[in-house]
Amino acid sequence: MNRLQRIRRISGWLRRLTLLLAVALVGAVAFALGVPGQTLITLGNGQLNQLLGSGAFGGSAAIAVFAPMGLLLALGLYWLQRLFGEYQRGHFFTDGNMRCYLWLVWLKVAWFAYSLLWPPVVAGLVPAVKASGAAVTVELGTLVELAVLVLIVHVLREAQRLHDENEAFV
Repeated sequence: MNRLQRIRRISGWLRRLTLLLAVALVGAVAFALGVPGQTLITLGNGQLNQLLGSGAFGGSAAIAVFAPMGLLLALGLYWLQRLFGEYQRGHFFTDGNMRCYLWLVWLKVAWFAYSLLWPPVVAGLVPAVKASGAAVTVELGTLVELAVLVLIVHVLREAQRLHDENEAFV
């Protein structure tokens, strides 16, 4: 088996594993939202679990706050399995790959932005949280990581465009 075939086979397995992970995550989130007081799975750095366990935050409000996170997670898993699908077909430096990379990076940026927004939203919805204060944490390492990822993807995109122009010229 040559290296390309091995990469394609591994990519196929990783794609299946990503789909299985998606199913497992849906089950884990349902478990976390459905079983108040559980400590196995934490949502929102554990803050949502504390609110659910205390009874100050109802299930429907928790679902409304967690829905954007769930959507971002589902989209991230979709684009990751799609990227592995591209690799499985032997497409490594294509527009399809670049689209997957861009989606994955911008979804990570959106996740970071929403992680900053949801604590004040919860504080506005739940008076008990407003009184105690909602914690918003910004990790400098994550911010730097996001900036580097965005820059790398855009450099790759421009390099791919330049390569495509050169190929068209020859």
